[in-house]
Order: sequence, then C-alpha cells, then structure tokens
Amino acid sequence: MNLEKALEFDSEKVQALIIDYIGSTLKKRDIEGLVIIYRDCLESLINVKLAASIVGWENVKLLVPRGRFSTDTTTRSSDLQIIKKYLEIPTDNLILVNIEQALTAINNLTFEKTKSAYGVSTPGINPLYNYNLSYYLLRGMAQSEIEDSTFTPPQKKPTTDRELFHQKTIAHYKSKIRLHMLLAYLVAESENKSFLGAVNKTEWLLGLFTKFGTYHAADFLPLANLYRTQTMQFGEYMGLGEYLKTKKRETPTSYKYLFDLSYKEVDQVLIRLEAGLPVEKIQSETSISKSCIKKILNNFQGSDYARCVPLIPKLD
Repeated sequence: MNLEKALEFDSEKVQALIIDYIGSTLKKRDIEGLVIIYRDCLESLINVKLAASIVGWENVKLLVPRGRFSTDTTTRSSDLQIIKKYLEIPTDNLILVNIEQALTAINNLTFEKTKSAYGVSTPGINPLYNYNLSYYLLRGMAQSEIEDSTFTPPQKKPTTDRELFHQKTIAHYKSKIRLHMLLAYLVAESENKSFLGAVNKTEWLLGLFTKFGTYHAADFLPLANLYRTQTMQFGEYMGLGEYLKTKKRETPTSYKYLFDLSYKEVDQVLIRLEAGLPVEKIQSETSISKSCIKKILNNFQGSDYARCVPLIPKLD
C-alpha cells in the first residue's frame, strides 16, 4: 500500500463536501447557527472557520473553557489572543466558561435569561475558578506521574490502592469534559444551533476521546474522516499554517506516551489496519516495530465500543 497515495486528498473538495453536508442538514432541520468548544488545538480552529463558512461569523458561538484548575489568567489570555489572531468571530459571541459556571447555568436556566444563564463573563474579565480540592489533588498527582513518564493507566479491574486512585483520577477528568459538552448543548438548544465536535480520524480510531464528551457527543464531527496527517494539511489550506508553526510539538503527547511514535507513523499503521493487513505485513511495509503496531491494534480494536454508541442489542 502506498501511504502517500492513501493520504492524498483535495482540500478544496473536502471543504466543499463538509460545508455542503452540514449546511444542507441545518437547512432541513431549520437550524440557524453552530456552537464550537474552543481548545488550543488545530481541530477546533478549523471547525470555527468551517462553521463561519456555513452560517456566517455572526451565527457562530464559541465556548472557551478554562484549560486548568489554576487561578492565574495566563491560559485564558493566551486563548483569547489566538482566537483574535486567527478567527473573525465577534467578541459578543465568545462565552467564557468553567465547571462551576456550567453547573450554575444548568440549574438556573429560564426562558427569561439569556447570556447570564450560560455563565458568561465579559472577555478580559476573568472569573474566579474554585475547583473541588479532591479533584485538584487527583489531577495534579496524576499529572506529575505523566510528566515523569511513570504513569500507567489502571487495569480493567483495579485492585491496588494506586490503580484505584488513578481510576478515580480518570473519572474526574472525563466528568469535566462531559460538563463542557452539556454546556455546549445548553447554548445550542437554547439558541436553535447545532454543536460541532473536533475529533480527527486518528483520535477517533484510537479511542483517544471521552465517551459522551466534547469530541464525541456532538451533532457533527466534521474532521472524523481525516487522519491527523490530513488534518495538518487541511489546517494549512484553511490559513492556519502560522498557528501550526507556533506549536511546540506536532505529535500529541498521548501518541508518544502510548505508542512512542510520531503522528505520521501512527497514521501509517492505522490506514493499514483499516485495510485489514496483518501485523507482520505492516511491519515489513513501515519498518515500525511489531510491539508498537500491536499497541495501536489493541487501541483500535478495544475502542470499538466507544465509537459505536449507544449499543443496541440485535433482537432478530
């Protein structure tokens, strides 16, 4: 299999297909706008640009969640600088959120309340971030292990104190992601909009997303048919080349941690697994070690349940 041929695509044609598909679907459903959750990643920036091409900048709402539990304003300021530099979204269409605001919004939403119901804060004014202390400790301690390359995920049935500890850590982290998704739907359904998720095909096939989270439980996943290699190319086409150059690392940390491979190498393996090639054949074509290929295969097969939800029993 020729990898270069397999990953070749026409960016202009892909953009037109995505815009036509989402646009025609919105028209059938009489939906007026789109909601995107901003993360400092290429996929979310592409999604905002695609959304603007479909419904216009004035009909795009961008939720900007706080990236960490810290109370400093560095991350938020950086997010707003990137948004201002690469996107033309009106300031009034930015919604700055955190977990506590999301819970308040869900509890207090009424037909009379609009922006205040979403936990809006004026851009430039950073709200306080008070996270539960146990969450802070769990997340922080797990993060230190990840940075020291000593972290290992818990087993399917954790038995030791350490495995139980990290199981709770992961559960807390996923709950945070799902809360952002709930807020996205709160905005979307209150304003007759649809929600775009930002997962690419590589992450989708590897299960590197939270089930029912922000990159999964969405009305549309525009980039889920583009491998990361293709997403990078598409980002260049969408005018985000300078943004890509500012990133410290092209390969996500999770790829390095889980497989010790670059994103291009991961894609080389995935396209062959999708084609049904055995591990030995993939190794001979790519020169990637058998152990790394098997790790990708395990993720590819083991995450099938997450891509195929809800699971419905066959009764015939």
